[in-house]
Amino acid sequence: MLWLACQFPSLALEVPPGAADVGRVAVDGTVRQACPLAQTAGIRPGMRVATARALLSPLEVRLTDVTAQGRALADLAPRLATITSQVVLVPESDTLLGEVGGSRRMLGGLAGVRRATRAAFADAAVTWRAAIAPTPVAAAVLASHRPGTTVGELHELNAALVDLPATALPLAASAHQLLSRIGVRQVGDLLALPRAGLARRLGVPAVMLLERLLGERPDPRESWVPPARFVREASWDDPLASLEILQFPLRRLLGDLAAHVTCRGERATAWSLMLRTEARGAAAIAIAIAVAAAAGTTDPRQLLDLTVARVASTPWPGPVVGLRLCLDATREAPGAAQLFGDDGDAELAGLVDRLRARLGEAAVYGLAAVGDPRPERAQHRVAIAGVSDAVVSPRRRPAWLLPDPVPWPCDPTRLLAGPERMESGWWDGGDSRRDYYVARGDAGATWWVYQDLRTDAWFVHGWFG
Repeated sequence: MLWLACQFPSLALEVPPGAADVGRVAVDGTVRQACPLAQTAGIRPGMRVATARALLSPLEVRLTDVTAQGRALADLAPRLATITSQVVLVPESDTLLGEVGGSRRMLGGLAGVRRATRAAFADAAVTWRAAIAPTPVAAAVLASHRPGTTVGELHELNAALVDLPATALPLAASAHQLLSRIGVRQVGDLLALPRAGLARRLGVPAVMLLERLLGERPDPRESWVPPARFVREASWDDPLASLEILQFPLRRLLGDLAAHVTCRGERATAWSLMLRTEARGAAAIAIAIAVAAAAGTTDPRQLLDLTVARVASTPWPGPVVGLRLCLDATREAPGAAQLFGDDGDAELAGLVDRLRARLGEAAVYGLAAVGDPRPERAQHRVAIAGVSDAVVSPRRRPAWLLPDPVPWPCDPTRLLAGPERMESGWWDGGDSRRDYYVARGDAGATWWVYQDLRTDAWFVHGWFG
């Protein structure tokens, strides 16, 4: 097996996403971490929260614990799941683990694994560092203390670990104090000691950790399972005043949505955005915006373009203090191998989605055949053009059907083809009996004309060109 570890040193500050121009600190009683903006203002780890607020306003304060770290890692897990089928959450060290031995060949070797990892987190707006090793413990240790390291074989692992500081190992604080007292400074010093003596001084769990580190003991891990429902929320102390500013957190959340449907083998066809504004009077105002993609998509850029276009076509509700993104509908993604490509269909579907997002759902529609011979009732509007079971006449039909037939003084010398008799509608009160002809019109045009057999009157009903 081969494990990829992605460690996120600023996880509490970066997940969920916040506004780009607002300072953030992670606290566990006192300040534990500060974003670059807060550091510029003089905020440092260990500082009291009240002091930090006095140095920078507005300041977003985030409480940190293992539960919150686990939720944040679960938000990022779908991105890693796009390149591996087994993802493990390690909230104690803000780390995601992925077994990439099975996908190594598919991705083009270890270099391909690294490229795929960079692509997976390219738009995540998070700080991360990674390492690859034959065991999950070693991969996590190397990602944290020697990022970028790649160890492809188990026999190479010892050499990659021996000169790391002993404090890099995830041992109890009391174990690290004992190792410091006996002069153990590096991992190599620890590995050189007899295991029986270590078990007496540090306890059996510490020896078992070393065995898992070196691949001498199995290390089964509980895999993360992607949830069936996708919901993401984000909120800010300082309201976002425009759509341009809102795009920063929106891009991250939609990237998470794209990763979610990709790892489940699906495409997003409908999703909704709930924008929450500042309280006006007694309560805050929330506005719901529905977005759709007819053919479905997994492309983060297309998701963002459609969502931004839909929000832009909706009256701006005012300064936004929070949003909620929900995936409402999906469809199964097509297989990767196809005899004939469908790039043209995908491009057409993308165009339809963009037009609908900007003009509204009712402004863009398709036409489907109806089993009625009357030309004015032979088609009806549908959400998207598709296959119809209705029988369509094989005879020639005009491309342009007039909204209402126009009276025409018949000239038999201008009739080119026909008649084609149509009798229908007696069951719904629209009884019609007509003989249709192809006729030569004015200025070289070709018309579709008919004679109403009930009144003998002639009409132009359509144009061929």
